[in-house]
Amino acid sequence: MNSNRVREHFEDTSEMPMVSRCAAAAESAVQEYPLAMTLAVFGVGLGLGVVVGSAFAEPMGMRRQPTAENLGRKILDSIAEYLPASVQKQLHV
Repeated sequence: MNSNRVREHFEDTSEMPMVSRCAAAAESAVQEYPLAMTLAVFGVGLGLGVVVGSAFAEPMGMRRQPTAENLGRKILDSIAEYLPASVQKQLHV
């Protein structure tokens, strides 16, 4: 995009709200560079996923049991009062 096209684009859209101008600029960029924009959005999503995932993950030293085992234990503990004594004995609840 040369500087004249950019200047014309912003002169034409100076009456539009900021959000509309940003949306128009993003749409224009996607139309001109579809592969690059797809890869950029994928990279941003992947980066945000890593950041959010690491923020919610427990440190390795803090884990006492693997997650599946911990979930199974919570489920068994929550239904233990509804199980017959013989089943509780077999499940070590």
